[in-house]
Amino acid sequence: MKEWTGNEIEKQKNLLRRSNMFDNALVVMSNLIARATTKWTLEETKLFLCAVSKFSTHDDAGWVTLRKSDLASKLDIDSRNVNKLRVMFKSVVTKSYVQLDGALDKAKADDLEYLDGVLLTNIKSTRYTVSIRFNDAFFPLLERLTSHFTEFYLDYVKDFSHMSTYNLYVYLCSWHDPQYLIQREQIAKKDIAKIFNLKPSDYWINYGKENAKFHWTLFEKKVLNPAIEEINRLSSQGKCDMCIESCDKVKDGRMVLGYDICYSFVDKDGFRK
Repeated sequence: MKEWTGNEIEKQKNLLRRSNMFDNALVVMSNLIARATTKWTLEETKLFLCAVSKFSTHDDAGWVTLRKSDLASKLDIDSRNVNKLRVMFKSVVTKSYVQLDGALDKAKADDLEYLDGVLLTNIKSTRYTVSIRFNDAFFPLLERLTSHFTEFYLDYVKDFSHMSTYNLYVYLCSWHDPQYLIQREQIAKKDIAKIFNLKPSDYWINYGKENAKFHWTLFEKKVLNPAIEEINRLSSQGKCDMCIESCDKVKDGRMVLGYDICYSFVDKDGFRK
């Protein structure tokens, strides 16, 4: 086992005396990554976002170093559980495979139709810090972004308790147009499974048969409505910067085509930004 010198211990302790490194942390990533689906749980997703919020500090090898105490405090993890972060990070890394459709930069890569791979490759730890290594193939989607990117403050998503809340929030953020006070985005039926990271058979009656029918009522009860309600509840408490103004079904006769969602971004007093 490594023996810590007095200087090393003091250096590590100095890290703990600073303010939480994730206070006012801004998460910025390409729309392609924001809209990608993974198998992460909500807790694992928040851990990934913490790492992304500090991506600008990575070294030449792609390592981003985070303070364990700050992670535990921000994510409400029991700091006395020494194995918790290791297990969480292991899961985040092993489940970080993504499939991204579309060219990364159409001006330079017209022939690139997709990019598949793992976002994260390794983890390592000291007594007080944990480091996570990003796959350099995805660097262009995480740094020096000038267009087509999604950004939000970590504090606006840390209190989400439903994965569907995070999925809806980030998807709507990825379509944000700062020129308008009230935003509008339509979610087509064909895109629901990807946006909310559902299995192909979820919320279908008689899935795979000719008489298969999507169970709109159950989907709204279990997924959509809880997400909208949580966003608006946290918004009213000043803990989230988004407010869902309305969510209406789009129909063609009796056939439901999807949803038309109006939303806005608000300050801590509830006024539209």
